[in-house]
Amino acid sequence: MARRSKRDPPPPPTSDPEESAVPSLAEDDFVLSLKSELSKAQKSLGQGDEVQGKERAEITKRLLQDLWEVHNQFEEISVHLTIEPSQTLFATFVEYPMKWTFKENFDFGGVKTIELHDRTPGWLGFTMRFWFYRTPEGKPHFRGIYEWCEGESYHRYSGWMRMMNQAVLYDSHESSVDFRTLHPVLKDIVVAWYNSHLARTPESFVAHLKEKFPKGAAYAKESYR
Repeated sequence: MARRSKRDPPPPPTSDPEESAVPSLAEDDFVLSLKSELSKAQKSLGQGDEVQGKERAEITKRLLQDLWEVHNQFEEISVHLTIEPSQTLFATFVEYPMKWTFKENFDFGGVKTIELHDRTPGWLGFTMRFWFYRTPEGKPHFRGIYEWCEGESYHRYSGWMRMMNQAVLYDSHESSVDFRTLHPVLKDIVVAWYNSHLARTPESFVAHLKEKFPKGAAYAKESYR
């Protein structure tokens, strides 16, 4: 009968599985310094956003107050304008439309664009628009334009398109927005806009925009006929 070969017994199981794991490397100066720099970047960004949000909120509040007054003046001659963001979002009315206060729970610092649209027949596309943006260099800016429709044209593959033009009213670094400079521009635009409605000639207003302000973007926009 063949003899069974003698084998060494298997090693006893390790009581702690972590004892057999590869030990982790100690953190060096790179890891510690990296964590520190990234933490500083987060804190700095948070502080910057907070300051920027307060600046934007003040600009937005002032502009909404101005444009809502423009809206009311046009309503008196039966010219209907609409504002964005809607007055139902940012205002609480005691007596519509003149007596009101800003809503405390509205995020004014989060508003990106403020617009005043002309809804009068024959004035399609006439809009005053202000918005916050960043330049290619990453600098925060505030810009205002007046946009209007210069007519329609038919395109074979896209159908009827409205031809939009813009006049640049204002452009400034966000921290340098000055309403003492902006208000005369607003007054000039509103008076010309108002007078054109009284004369029922949008063409005179367009001529004023082209003559007095730098030309902005021109683009085609789909026309819903």
